[in-house]
Amino acid sequence: MLAGVSTSMINQIESGRCKPSYDTAKRIFEILNSLEDRSSPKIVEICSKEIISVSVDDTLQDAIELMRKHSFSQLPVFADSKPVGMISEEGIVRYMMVKSDADADNGSDDTVRSAGTEPSKASTPASKKGRGKRSKSLHECRVGEIMEPAPPIVDASTPAKAIIPLIRFSKCVLVGEKGNIVGIVTVADMFKLIT
Repeated sequence: MLAGVSTSMINQIESGRCKPSYDTAKRIFEILNSLEDRSSPKIVEICSKEIISVSVDDTLQDAIELMRKHSFSQLPVFADSKPVGMISEEGIVRYMMVKSDADADNGSDDTVRSAGTEPSKASTPASKKGRGKRSKSLHECRVGEIMEPAPPIVDASTPAKAIIPLIRFSKCVLVGEKGNIVGIVTVADMFKLIT
């Protein structure tokens, strides 16, 4: 715990599951600002070396399961060992909201109800009923279809404090060395600078 703010709280704030109080947000930014005034280790010294990622071909359900398992709010997306995007809880929720709206507009929630009957799986696609196409489920939609732009990549020799503005803007930063991604940095990793 740092200045009364736990790593768990930081992760919840990053993911949008928790809205910090003014005092908590102020403490976090004061700590980040104080880091800018210190001498700084190289970013490779504080980054997480184990990079949990997904492929553009993985399903959203795969991404959600990985996020839950590791308590991450975002994951980098790779194609052929190269970062090509990022998937976040926020992006998945946005997709689900758009999907829900589209399904409602199409009159489809993957079930068809006749008056006085139980729901049954739709045997006729919504488009054949004169409406729009049913949106994809979390098991059908691929990460590459809704991913956000790739996170910034910084050289492993970059002073850690130099990426503070990037961390404020981006959800994470990837660490590169000789053309390979060797680590990932989030706000929680930045707090390693204080100890």
